[in-house]
Amino acid sequence: MAFFPLVGAILGCLVAGFIWATWDLWPPYISGPLGCAWLAFLTRGLHLDGFTDMADALGSGTPPERALEIMRDSRSGALGVTALVFLVLSKSSAFIFLTSSRDWQWLLLSPCCSRWGLNVLASVSSYARPQGGLGESFTGRQTRIYLLLAGPTALAVGWFLLGWKGLVAFAVTVIWSLLFAMFSRRRFGGVTGDILGAHVELSETLILLLGAALG
Repeated sequence: MAFFPLVGAILGCLVAGFIWATWDLWPPYISGPLGCAWLAFLTRGLHLDGFTDMADALGSGTPPERALEIMRDSRSGALGVTALVFLVLSKSSAFIFLTSSRDWQWLLLSPCCSRWGLNVLASVSSYARPQGGLGESFTGRQTRIYLLLAGPTALAVGWFLLGWKGLVAFAVTVIWSLLFAMFSRRRFGGVTGDILGAHVELSETLILLLGAALG
């Protein structure tokens, strides 16, 4: 977990490199969505799957125990698919804008900050399912030690790429992750692997939209 932001930065380099390589090949409204698809391919859609499952559970309006059962179901409902479409459209639109303005730094920073946010979320959350699960080892107070390396890594990447704007992205990620942790605790009783994955996708989208606003 200490290296999550570094892994995110590497993913960002691959995405920004793809956009850079296609600047003169395709217009932004083509290379932008393709860059978004490239990022999803690099992560094998793992976090997108978690986002869809969480959207289904969130929209069910059921108690936490039932919502967790819905989240565990691998089948996607109409609400989950609809939420996924809007998420991809939002990310693709941000990719198009940032590609057209050649603000490639945000394309690199968003995967890094989202993994840093994952560290923050995990360190202040408990696992929601009493029977345990795949995401249990990534949550709890024992993960706070990893913040000592993950935080400076994300902070350094943000400052190197964008100066004060990178610091703003770092701070926004921390605040957003803490708020998300509070929401998850109240709605689901904690976090699961799907919720952690959904947080990555939402954080990436948030930083991309922040970059489009500041750009």
